[in-house]
Amino acid sequence: MLRDCKAGERFEGVLLVNEWKEVPFRQKPGAYLSMTCQDRSGMIQGKIWNYDPQVLVWLKDQDIFRVKGVASEYRGTIELTIEAIQIVSKEDVDLSDLLPSSPVTADELEKRLAVLIEKIIQPELKMLMEMILGHPEWGNAYRKAPAAMKIHQAYLRGLWEHSVRVAELAEGIAKHYAGINRDLVVAGALLHDIGKIGEYSYDRGVKFTTEGRLLGHIIIGIELLTEEIAKIPSFSRDQRSKLLHIITSHHGKYEWQSPKRPKLMEALVIHYADAMDAELYQFEQAKENHPQDEWSPYIPSMERFIYLK
Repeated sequence: MLRDCKAGERFEGVLLVNEWKEVPFRQKPGAYLSMTCQDRSGMIQGKIWNYDPQVLVWLKDQDIFRVKGVASEYRGTIELTIEAIQIVSKEDVDLSDLLPSSPVTADELEKRLAVLIEKIIQPELKMLMEMILGHPEWGNAYRKAPAAMKIHQAYLRGLWEHSVRVAELAEGIAKHYAGINRDLVVAGALLHDIGKIGEYSYDRGVKFTTEGRLLGHIIIGIELLTEEIAKIPSFSRDQRSKLLHIITSHHGKYEWQSPKRPKLMEALVIHYADAMDAELYQFEQAKENHPQDEWSPYIPSMERFIYLK
């Protein structure tokens, strides 16, 4: 398993290649291959310094390979120098060995989701939640999709896990402020990332869909919710605007590709609960991946080292 790779050790196994690119050498002609590889235990960056052009042909059509190489450490992160790569027939692979999934079981997430939905009193909001989460296509996708490509909960059931945790955090915060609509907070938190069911494909690793690249999950989510809200005649325009604003503003900052900044108390709570869960997840992973260390390696997405003791 990739999680067990240590610097200086050899590795041989079947991996899923999520992304790859040719990178030109800086000081000499030619290029090397950089690729993101994964199995169910995690991801690793791999490099092939010398490769046969046939490998490029394989990578354009295939994504599962038997890989041999050596692990090394670069800037505090384990990487894999790949010495040999060979196509593996998809029929010979159990995808459960390659695709990681949430450590939280589906049964537990379903129970926690049911508790949250049960707390929604406003009938139109509850009806919307039941329509979306009970939808044969969207409800299943919500419970299966990842929450991200790399940063947090980038595994099957990740969206479900993340949304439930954000809703639980946001509800806890909302209890302290009398002016907050707790129904809107819970519904908005559970739906804030709903567009990710269309942003990512995740049958063979986590990848962007064409729609995801062109529109992104915020716009996809707004389109989906607008379509479903239209099926509920009694859903007020004011409530529709507030819910869509939560989706639109949950990234919080324009530089984080948020079309709007939070202008409702409910939207602000969800933005911070969302960011908190994503960052605390990275703390959890750092502690899990470096149990004997005092400090984590530098984490680019957080722009810092993390103290682990």
